[in-house]
Parts: sequence; structure tokens; C-alpha cells
Amino acid sequence: MQTEEALQLLDDQAFLDTLFGYAYKRCSNSYEAEDLCSEIVVALLHSIRKQPAIEHFHGFVWTIAQRVYADFSEKRRQRAARAAYTDVRLSSTIDAIDELINSEYDAFMLNRIRREIAFLSKMYRDVMVMYYLDERKTSDIARTLGISETTVKQRLFSARNAIRKEVEKMDITSLALKPIRLIFVGSGRPVGNDPRTKAERRFSQNLVYLCKNTARSAKELSELLHVPMPFIEDELEIQCRGENGHYGLLRKLDNNRYISNIIMLDAADYRKVQAEYNQYTTKVALQIKNYLDQNQQAILGFPFLIKQSDLSFIAWSLISRMVWSFEGRLQQWLTDNYYASIARTEREFYTFGFAVREDEDIEIGFYGCDGISASNICGYRQVFASNIYGRRIQKHFSCGHNISQDPAMMMALNAVGGLAIETLTEEDKEIASKAIEAGYLRKEAGQLYPKILMVDAADEVALHALASGFAQTVDSLVEPMADALHGFIQQYVPQHLIGEYHQFVLQATAGFIGAVIEQCIDNGALHVPETPFCAEGTWMVVHK
Repeated sequence: MQTEEALQLLDDQAFLDTLFGYAYKRCSNSYEAEDLCSEIVVALLHSIRKQPAIEHFHGFVWTIAQRVYADFSEKRRQRAARAAYTDVRLSSTIDAIDELINSEYDAFMLNRIRREIAFLSKMYRDVMVMYYLDERKTSDIARTLGISETTVKQRLFSARNAIRKEVEKMDITSLALKPIRLIFVGSGRPVGNDPRTKAERRFSQNLVYLCKNTARSAKELSELLHVPMPFIEDELEIQCRGENGHYGLLRKLDNNRYISNIIMLDAADYRKVQAEYNQYTTKVALQIKNYLDQNQQAILGFPFLIKQSDLSFIAWSLISRMVWSFEGRLQQWLTDNYYASIARTEREFYTFGFAVREDEDIEIGFYGCDGISASNICGYRQVFASNIYGRRIQKHFSCGHNISQDPAMMMALNAVGGLAIETLTEEDKEIASKAIEAGYLRKEAGQLYPKILMVDAADEVALHALASGFAQTVDSLVEPMADALHGFIQQYVPQHLIGEYHQFVLQATAGFIGAVIEQCIDNGALHVPETPFCAEGTWMVVHK
């Protein structure tokens, strides 16, 4: 058997499993078995490269395995002796991996080392990555993993500073070692059209991320993730189909390669976008306060079905639409000045992803707004309900929520003209209590009334006009902010997704509304809700 043939056999998963079984039978736990298995693989690689040919492969393998096990047992005995001391230190002895790197410093061997680190179980791999790549202290690693510091040091014994230096020369962003997670957001009609539901697993997310800007074949993805081809091929089909069969997170190209079907933004890049638009938040928040003050009479005089006297309370339901109207002007400026010749991609639902690496956090500052509708309910022909949610406010309902199965919402509808408490059954009183707690109802002089904003369908357009008029007061901010966003679009939106540039604007500035809300709280335009489950930001439009 030639050398290359022998090396190919080492890539066989069944063979590796057999090797691990051999190690497991001779060790006291799986972590030691992983150590022993790794050292056997390294020794095999080292020995095979020195042989022009191998006559009896399996005899060759188990002879080396026995020798490595003998050395491993001796090192284990020495390690146990050292562990008796209170100050356990990593051995300065050069181990098998160090020796391999020093003597066989080439791309092939470095790739093999990376493969074998990825081959280890998550617990052992986490220790390796935390210590050698993230340079975290052993005491910190011990606290993070919930194990003793001695155990951490024992697991690190088989690797030294040399491997850390060499691994850093590899692609330390290798997703097999440090996988990312994708935080998905979306807009549109998600029910039945949401491809995010097919990518809840880390494996799915990393597969999609690898196709972020580069079209890749199944074989390339298999090698990058160190996952056998059959699993990759199945997952690619799932991610291309998505939930509705035609809109997935990936798309297949004619050359049998796959590329992302959604725009993704790395956390570090998102922070750059944030830094750009954050300089406008104070100005926008001040303009919102001025706009509310100048239009206070019209806002408080609006014919809500339940009279309102608190400008700040009403503003909570207007704030998202005020910021959206400003963002709409940004979108229009971009379209008119940069993307007039670009056909916008039209979908029932759009998905966007934020990529976050391990030990990295991201503060999106996201405020969402979900709307639902129902027909022929509580005496109304049509009902539309909307709620915003984010840092200060918890979500009451999501898209697809069934109003007819929500007693608290139905009681709010029945209370529009006032609902006498004395007429309620004990069961109704319990529902009313929950509705009050959730912020749907308020109690006044023995009557229940909706606490949320209630609007007649005939006045819905006028309600939206209260918010949309705000955009005209910040025209001077549109051009510079749109120009900056254009630069980010050119930098971060792949050319094959340029038709979704409007979604980049919407999602990359997702934190803008949150930042503006905080500024509006600071300047008094908005109050802080008493509880996260509140009436602020929730309203209904009813059609009799």
C-alpha cells in the first residue's frame, strides 16, 4: 500500500471510531480517550510519511497504537504524580503534537492537526480553543466549564504553547473550531414563508454562513466543516427549499455550487453601521419631541374610541411609525440617487442574519412591530391589532396569533363602550384580571375600558398621517445618512442580492429606533412604562 493510500484510510470515519474504541477501553474517561486517540493519529501520520510503502496496514497501525499507549500510560502516571501538588503546572516536556509541528512544519500537517482538534468532543475542544486561541486563564476556563482548574490543566497537558502559535497561523476563524451563530430577523408575512425555521441548529447556520459571499460546492463545505458529504448534501437541499419550498436561506447555482440567499452582516460590521447612524439619534429624538409638542393639540384631539389625555402614552404607538417614515425617506433617496436601475426583489417575507462568533455579543437594540387581523369577531366585521416590542416593552402577540383564542384581547374589544364588572361571571373576572395585568384593560368606577389605543377604521389613515408627517421635519438628515448607508451597501451586500438593498437599510439600522427611543425617554418625549407587559405601543383598529 502506497503512502497516499494509507493517509486516505486515516480519513475514514469508521476507522477513526475503531481507533477511539481502542483508546476508550484503556482509559478511565472519554477525555483521556480523546487524548490517547489524538496522539495515536499523530504518531500514525508521522510514521506513514516516513514509509515509501506499507505492506500490512492494520498490523502497522496497531503496532504503533500499542507503542503510543505504552508512552501514554507512562505520561499518565507522571501526570497523576504531579497533580498531587497544589500548584499544578503545565509540563514543559515537548509532547507528540509539538514534535510533529517542529519536524513536519507544512500545510498538510497543520491541516491534519486542525482536523484532529475538530474531531475531539466539544468539552475537550472548548478547552483547547479557549486556552490557545482566546488566551483565557485556566481559572477562567474552569469557571466557564464548571470543572476544576486541575482538570483544565490536565486536559491541556497534551498541547503546549507551540501548538497555540502554529494554530494561530492557520485560519483561526475556522468554523469547525469556532462556530458562529446567526441571529435572524425578518419582515413581511412569515406564516408559511419563514426559512429561519429550518436553521435552528448551529450546523445549519454555519453551513449557510460559509456561503455568505462565496459560492461553494458540497465537497468544499464538507471539507470546511469536516462533515461527511451525505449530511452536507441533505442539509443543502433543506436550506434551498426553506419552509415554503422555494425561498430558503441558500440558492443553488447552475454550476452545482451554493450561495447565500439572504444578506448577512457580521457583528463587527454591524457595529460600524451603528456608529455611523448613532450620530443622528440625538437630533432625530429632539425633532420627535418638537414635533409632538407642536402637534399636541391634534394628537390629543384625535378621535380615539377611548379618549386619551397622555401625549407620551400615545407617542409610544406613534414612535415606530415616525422612525419608519424617516427611514422611508432614506429608502427613497437611495432609490432615486443610487439604485433607480435596480429591480427590487419582492418577497412575501424577507430574512436577514447577524453573524456572531463565540464569546462575542451583539446589542441590536431591535424594536419589532407585529400585526394581526381577524374577521367577524366580538361584533366587528374586521379587527386589526398591532404591538411594538423591544428593550422596554414585551411582545403581546406575534404574527399569526389568533385573536379568537385570546380571551384578554376579546374582552378589550367588548369593553370599548364600557363593561360593567358586576355583569361578569367568575370566569370572566379572572380573564379581566389577566387582561388588566397584561395592560389591555383599565378599571374605572366599576367599569372596564380598553387601556390600549382603539381606533375606528374610518380614522386609520388619519392616525398614520400623525406619524408620517414627522419625516418632513428631518429632511436635512436624509441625504448624509443615505450617502453613508450607500457606502455600507456597496461594502456588505453581495451583488447577487443587491435587489434587497432596501432590506439592508431596514435591518442594518434596526437599532436606530431603539437608540431614538432611549433618547426620547431622556428628553421627556416618552415615559418609561411601569412594567414590560403594558399598554404602551399596542393599538387596535376596528371596522363595525
